[in-house]
Amino acid sequence: MKSPAPSASAPAASPQEPSLETLPLLVHGGGNSAKITALCLAAAGFGVALHDAPAPNLPDWQSVLALSPASRRMLETLDIWQNLDQPSAPITDMQVYARASDISPDPLLFPASLGFGTPKDPNNRAGEAVEVLAHITSLSSLGRAVSGALEKQIQDGRIRRLTAPIVDFSPLDKLATLADGTRVKTHLLIDTQKSATPWRQKAAARPLRHNYQASALVGQLRRDRPHANLAQQIFLPSGPLALLPLPGEAAQNVAMVWSLPKARAEALAQVDPALVAHELQKATDGRFGTFAVEGALAVQDLHLQLAENFVDGPVVLLGDGAHVVHPLAGQGFNLTLRDASLLAEVLYETRQLGLAVGDGAMLDTYEKTRRADAKLTAATTHGLANLFSGPMAKLAQLGLAITGQRVSKDASLREQMNAQANSGLSVTEQGQPMARLMRGEKFDA
Repeated sequence: MKSPAPSASAPAASPQEPSLETLPLLVHGGGNSAKITALCLAAAGFGVALHDAPAPNLPDWQSVLALSPASRRMLETLDIWQNLDQPSAPITDMQVYARASDISPDPLLFPASLGFGTPKDPNNRAGEAVEVLAHITSLSSLGRAVSGALEKQIQDGRIRRLTAPIVDFSPLDKLATLADGTRVKTHLLIDTQKSATPWRQKAAARPLRHNYQASALVGQLRRDRPHANLAQQIFLPSGPLALLPLPGEAAQNVAMVWSLPKARAEALAQVDPALVAHELQKATDGRFGTFAVEGALAVQDLHLQLAENFVDGPVVLLGDGAHVVHPLAGQGFNLTLRDASLLAEVLYETRQLGLAVGDGAMLDTYEKTRRADAKLTAATTHGLANLFSGPMAKLAQLGLAITGQRVSKDASLREQMNAQANSGLSVTEQGQPMARLMRGEKFDA
């Protein structure tokens, strides 16, 4: 007896689609921001995965970071700071100047400098502790220490390394696609990449963008005088010039971050170092000593970028994915560390309350706090960059002089400015303290 013929309307058999692996948190990006974010989330006890990139092999002091005391505490808590293979240099005071040619040799006639450090006994006869405003750290050294800490967490099984980078993500399905075709489900995708990604375009996150048509010329200089752990910011007509103290027995080396028109920065990076030193002498009227260039110079393009939304469904923006600011205040990477520490804090508290990891109300705390901090920093740095190089430069110089007099006499104002630089808007209007990692505290097991 023959079996009945299959009905024409019956569906054809299809192979069972393999079940998709679910990884609670995915981090997109392979740089320092992504790695530190993964380390923060792992420290809070979350399963996290990323596809990391090797730390770039750059000269140690060509590019530097100015890390706040709170940022240092966070890096110590994550076992990163202790493993830096280059020392850092503390900034114990910072002075901001108007155009060098307008600085009077008599500070009583034109007090154009703005000091942030606490006035101290110059001989330190009381043996008082010196307040540190920031720590100048080699970007390359930090990258190696971060990569080492990440590798240890991967080897210990606390962080998962993806087989390939993430190339697409469906917010609706919470489904990530890797470059090798692997698909992974997740609760949240944390995007740290500066460049626009397909899923952010789909989510219509319209960022505020501004191209300064300028670049930062960065590198190491040797001066003919000790820096005394003093950071100097000089507003020149071509753009701000920062001279930051570097470690060393003679304490004469400084890091340079000089904002210039893009073509000029690129040209100076290629010419004889003696010519660069000559241009620095001319730009500063010789008031800050003589300079010699140590090693190769590099150029970094300057942009402003601020995302419209830091959270869009299961997509969370962090670091360069959320904000890029002018480097004149040295706050870019500090903003990123505050992002990562607060996200870990918010997700930890979400879990403690028994809520889902992607709970919208909890993530709203992250978005509002971090966007407010980034917005204030972006507005401040953008305003300063334009104010001192535009038609209002003379008025800005006068304002700087008046502010300098107030800060030198008002300890509470000085403390408020230093607190803002240290922790930004991490302390909310409700009086909540900054995230525990930035306080130097670990998460409870």
